[in-house]
Amino acid sequence: MSSVKKLTLFQLIGITMAFFGTVRSVPTLAINGWSQIFYLVGAVIVFAIPISLIAAELATGWPEEGGPQVWVTEALGERWGFVTSWLLWVQMFFGMVMVASTVGVLLGYVVGDAKLAQNHIFVFIVIIISYWGVTLLNLKFDMVKVVGNIGSLIGVYIPFIALVVLGIAYAIKVGIQPGSYLGTFSADKIIPNFHDFGTLTYFSGIIFIFAGVEISSVHANNIENPKKNYPIAVIASVILLVIVNLIAGLTVANAVPMGKMELSNITQPFVIYCEGLGIPSIFNNIISAMIAIGVLAQLSAWVLGPSKAMIKVAEEGNLPPFFQKRTKKGVPITFVLIQAIVISLISITYLVTSDVNSAFFMITITTTIVYCVAYILMAISAIVLRYKRPDVKRPFRLGAKGNSLMWIVAILAIIGVSITILVSLIPPSILPASEGPGYIAFQVIGTIVSVVIPLIIFHFRKPEWKKVK
Repeated sequence: MSSVKKLTLFQLIGITMAFFGTVRSVPTLAINGWSQIFYLVGAVIVFAIPISLIAAELATGWPEEGGPQVWVTEALGERWGFVTSWLLWVQMFFGMVMVASTVGVLLGYVVGDAKLAQNHIFVFIVIIISYWGVTLLNLKFDMVKVVGNIGSLIGVYIPFIALVVLGIAYAIKVGIQPGSYLGTFSADKIIPNFHDFGTLTYFSGIIFIFAGVEISSVHANNIENPKKNYPIAVIASVILLVIVNLIAGLTVANAVPMGKMELSNITQPFVIYCEGLGIPSIFNNIISAMIAIGVLAQLSAWVLGPSKAMIKVAEEGNLPPFFQKRTKKGVPITFVLIQAIVISLISITYLVTSDVNSAFFMITITTTIVYCVAYILMAISAIVLRYKRPDVKRPFRLGAKGNSLMWIVAILAIIGVSITILVSLIPPSILPASEGPGYIAFQVIGTIVSVVIPLIIFHFRKPEWKKVK
């Protein structure tokens, strides 16, 4: 009998980094200037590493498909397992609106019209067309196979390398710009201005870089010597991500003049670099088209991923038979269409806010909050399972003996996630003061509704909903 080939340490580091390689979050990082160093390191200590380590233990103990939903169900029961799976599905609504919005911004540069990039009506229309487009394509074709690695190479890796290389070249040529977001260096600038509450919200945007960090834990069982190699892989990949993101973030902060940062516009620094380095402007059109391809590939991958997880939850009896319908190819048609409709409704945010920047940031923060609620349930479950199921073999375990290390890591994660939620409710400084109450209401109502709906559905579920196998 042939055994499955184990991943090496370096292969797992590469896979983990691939999950988080994206240029979209760089402007959100860069807007913090020198304090992005503090925020990024803080995000790693209280979020990325604790969540990764907790997920690794849970994934090696309960390797069944379903991940967080399986772990929370085992610890806290079916009700909260259903809530977890629901939250990880719902966060995709907000997340995909944010991702799709960058397509409109990028297309403005592809056609050479920068004004379109900040036209919220145009961005709204492109969100609708692009998401419904990839949805309909996924109903007919296996788009993950069609675009796959090519989409990542063209739309993520090459643009990120170009951003870092050009950023360094520009910084060497022009030096540190006093009038930029970076400004001249002084040690006190690394610490955020905690008196300016409006800037604290950006920490939540930086946390979003690491949202989904638990995904790499699915490989924890498939690595040589997981007890030793998995934490090394997690810490090494996170450190590499911090270094690459910091170089990109600091160089972009140095290039963009204070007050001019466009959070949804990753082409903005490329335009500045090309002008400063004498590179023909056609490069901006090409790189924008490449990133747009990457974004569309990412959208396509997310159309089916969460919906396939949700239909399994539905077939267990948590949702009526209407939600359990599949096409002949096995596509969960009801979930896929609900996604497209809800995403279309959320994208109306781009019509009612003052600009693309504000809408982009609002939706990024909502996505992060919903994710964080699921992470709290996951961290609590990790502690509960140490006492409820001590018999389960965990190839990767936090601490050789006892539960103290798990308590420390889980509490650190809960503190980090709770801080993220709290600062997320502070209206960001980029928003006009008049929109502050609306921002808070959007976040609070969006989060409450996301949690309450699955609790109501679970309360009224019926035995006959369960699919007969």
